[in-house]
Amino acid sequence: MSLPPDSVIEERLVKTFPNTRLRELARATGLIQREGGKLKADALFWSLAIGFLTGNYRTLEEFRQEYIETFGGSLSYPSFHDWFMPALCEFLREVLKHALEDLEHENDRLQGRFEQFREIFIADATVITLYQSLFETFPGYGDDHAGAKLHVVEAVSSGLPAEFNITDARTHEFTELSTGPWVENALLLFDQAYFDYRTMDLIDANGGWFLTRLKPNANPEITAEFREWRGNAISLEGEQVQDILDDLHRDVIDVDGEVEFKRRIYKGTRSRAVETFRVVGVWNDEEDRYHLYITNLPTEDYNAPDIAKLYQARWEVELLFRELKTTYGLDEINSGKPEVVEALILIGLLSLVVSRTLREFFIEIVEENRSDDDAAASSLLPRERWAKAFGRRSDRILRRVASRLGYEPPSLIESLMNDALDPNAHRTLLLDEVQHGQFDADLA
Repeated sequence: MSLPPDSVIEERLVKTFPNTRLRELARATGLIQREGGKLKADALFWSLAIGFLTGNYRTLEEFRQEYIETFGGSLSYPSFHDWFMPALCEFLREVLKHALEDLEHENDRLQGRFEQFREIFIADATVITLYQSLFETFPGYGDDHAGAKLHVVEAVSSGLPAEFNITDARTHEFTELSTGPWVENALLLFDQAYFDYRTMDLIDANGGWFLTRLKPNANPEITAEFREWRGNAISLEGEQVQDILDDLHRDVIDVDGEVEFKRRIYKGTRSRAVETFRVVGVWNDEEDRYHLYITNLPTEDYNAPDIAKLYQARWEVELLFRELKTTYGLDEINSGKPEVVEALILIGLLSLVVSRTLREFFIEIVEENRSDDDAAASSLLPRERWAKAFGRRSDRILRRVASRLGYEPPSLIESLMNDALDPNAHRTLLLDEVQHGQFDADLA
């Protein structure tokens, strides 16, 4: 296999996160008030985004040490800690937003059942465990638990969030899923936590497609059947979907179902609407019941088994959350400050983007060296396996990026001195107290 020089790694990363953009966003968000200060926006970004990948840097002190070890200079813990404020969160959000927008146009890997869609989006959320002291800001499901909820709309082509938001754990998922022109010609997959007829109607009105499981308490009225059955088959028209399940002995159900829901308030009034969506049922032998789905996908392109198969792709977002929690440490955040919690979640997402960026580049390298009979390059570099490989070498990668940007690491003496000097040297050590302290005559 013909491989390029190592220098292409830092070149690709710096191209994805341009130095000029990092500094401009730092000024625009108020993170950096003036040039020439001790803290450099580009150095801070890379020490956080790549340093997070090693799995060792989960505290602010460890981040500070990594910053100094890689980019030099001196920075006390209080000074570094003060940078973890709302302005840093805004800076990280803006950097992440720009990077995701850039990468959105670079992926074109939807094939097979997916090729007719502009993109496949998967909406879901995951809860991150927090210190109990943050209960007031991030209330959890119970009265004695604190938690943050990361809401994500994943783009299947890249495996990255196209949209994201951070709330407390009690915020319901469907309130965080907005629709609009961005869903046009795209398929949106989501589970029952997002089940809402009004949302489905808005996706359809914006020229998009949706697919989700039918909730047990949802009972559309059947208005038409899409499959004819031989013999004296029971007619389903006029029946409620949930009411006919016990009497059927078919492999599949494929019907139009009429639903009623309230539209959003407009000019002070809320009107009721009636719409028809496709309801599909596929018999599951293991569970001895139908799996029911609701969608607006056309029957001529996707039969009932196709619908069930398409929905399985929703599992991709679970793999994304597993990667974020196991590889990027977002299962639990050990900080009592809301700003630090938000910053660390954003850093985890940025680390994911950095990892995916290099993975895409290595896929290009594999594709250039593969033959027609070889497996697809993307399948040869599984996302989680790649993230772990990248994390094990993140220190080396970070130092190459720093060198590419013109930063010199401190000398070994400086490094040891910085790490060993006690910032609380005013405290009297026990041995010094014994040697030089004044004895109390009453205790002697």
